[in-house]
Amino acid sequence: MGVLEVGDDGVLHVPGEMLPGARPHSRFEVDRVGNVTVLRPAGTARPFWRQATPAERAAAFRRWAQSPRPSAPDLPPDCLRREGIYD
Repeated sequence: MGVLEVGDDGVLHVPGEMLPGARPHSRFEVDRVGNVTVLRPAGTARPFWRQATPAERAAAFRRWAQSPRPSAPDLPPDCLRREGIYD
């Protein structure tokens, strides 16, 4: 396990072996997911749910809920009985 150290200049130094394949001067975006710090190569697309505001996510959900549903066959009545659930 490597050790991360903040230098006197306030810069976090990450040993190269902790980021295999990273070239010199590679840029990373830092993100927090719960208690985990994630380094993502700069410029990679982030998922909508990570970058959208709560209002944007709510609007997207409403658009999805109002969109037409694809046609699908109904479930046969046998599938809706308790005995059919465990088969």
